[in-house]
Amino acid sequence: MMKKTLIASAVVATLGATSAQAATIAETDTTKVDMYGRINLILESKSDRASDESDSKIADNGSRIGFKASNQVNDNLKAFARAEFRFEGDDRDSRNSARGVFQDLRNTYAGLEGGFGKLTVGNFDSIYYQATSSVLDVMENTGYRALNSGSGRARGDTIAFETADLGGMEFGVAAKHYANLDTNNNGETTDEAWNLQAYGQFNLIENLTLAIAFDQNNEDTDDALENDTNALGEDIFDPIIGASATYAVDNLSASLLLETSGELLHIGASAGYSYGSGDIYGLVSQWDNGTDSGMDMAVGANYKFSKSLRTYGELALGNDDVSDIRNKDNEGTSALTVGLRYDW
Repeated sequence: MMKKTLIASAVVATLGATSAQAATIAETDTTKVDMYGRINLILESKSDRASDESDSKIADNGSRIGFKASNQVNDNLKAFARAEFRFEGDDRDSRNSARGVFQDLRNTYAGLEGGFGKLTVGNFDSIYYQATSSVLDVMENTGYRALNSGSGRARGDTIAFETADLGGMEFGVAAKHYANLDTNNNGETTDEAWNLQAYGQFNLIENLTLAIAFDQNNEDTDDALENDTNALGEDIFDPIIGASATYAVDNLSASLLLETSGELLHIGASAGYSYGSGDIYGLVSQWDNGTDSGMDMAVGANYKFSKSLRTYGELALGNDDVSDIRNKDNEGTSALTVGLRYDW
């Protein structure tokens, strides 16, 4: 079955960003349970153009541990599940952390897969991101931004259905449920709401993958993108449409992303090259809301000591502290990063 991650995997494969082989901790004729994880630590120096201030620190960069399970129900049906947790790997804070060791619940879901396709329920990256905007997500640290960077209107209370490979094509739909929302944080709740997403992915030409995706960006949800304001200063909520293209051959890959929501236009490109012992990669991101525009850039390289261990250095210019496209004054932060990452 053609996976929805084909677009991203072309870049990811070039950058060697996939983790090492997960360790099987239990296995029978029909059931398998794997454990995997990552320790990712960085020395980061940030400078803020607006305040002309800089800051350097050692920090965690997405360390995590997770478990994956699958069960072959019959010849045509497989059940699967995943639970992943993020923790701070750079410091011991057992006395002060109100949430304990694990700081974040990441991808946690269950589902069924077979000749009909795949049904997933739970907490996972949005299908919009997986089909399109993930092609720009090539940096280890800061540098990536998109109208939906994965968590937007996803990750929790979400159900998704994706077809099997239909002769080089694949389609998917997803819906996230919201209940008793306080969208303005004023104590007034609203009725329940749903946000819909959909995508189509096409691998009809050798080495070239195309995709188009839709995000309803329902204004009644508590994480709707307030992507612009009108002349009265009122928020405008418009559906998000994205399209991506990735071409990968040998050790080289290149991707383009086009996103639009109302008057906001985002165009980005990424590329990666594997030189044998590591990878060189980068991206450029240009946005325009009809009045203002701004460009962010980032480049990086890594060296792999083994399949599990790598070190990397990255430079991001003009990036925000968060992956937020709505940086209207175009005065974000720049960051220089040196990191060490071990996967198992």
